[in-house]
Amino acid sequence: MPPPVAAPIKKNFVMKHILLATHGTPGARKAERLARQWADAYGAKVTVLSIINEAWGDMTCDDWLNTSTTRNNFGSYVAGEIAKEIDAVWNRVRTDFEGVDIDFLSKGGKLEEVLAEAAEKTGADVAIMGTWQKVQAPGFKDRFENKRLHPQMPCPLVVAP
Repeated sequence: MPPPVAAPIKKNFVMKHILLATHGTPGARKAERLARQWADAYGAKVTVLSIINEAWGDMTCDDWLNTSTTRNNFGSYVAGEIAKEIDAVWNRVRTDFEGVDIDFLSKGGKLEEVLAEAAEKTGADVAIMGTWQKVQAPGFKDRFENKRLHPQMPCPLVVAP
């Protein structure tokens, strides 16, 4: 059975720009479906945001065991793998959102700060993200901290059911 279709927010509500935070995990795909529904309902533009958590830089292992060349090579490798993952998500979303005015943005930093800054920068009317998942997708350990995120948001934040 397909998931229920979310109803429009209000009859007279105007939504011109949706910020969609996704990394392609099951919870994030729920956000993608809701963003697509609302983009269709309101004729809104969608900006897809991929956040690269600042903690990825800690993946360089114990610095004292590596030369700077080894550490830099490994850092380049990790950055390349992250870029491949983002490209795969963006290519799928590009197909799923065919016919929607869509843009893509990736930025590294603290999750909450990056989402709030992106919402401000794009002038989003709403930001949509996936729900907290009991079982995390492999490779995704960091989560938004609500008490840090909510006070920073310049627009409504919708957590897709």
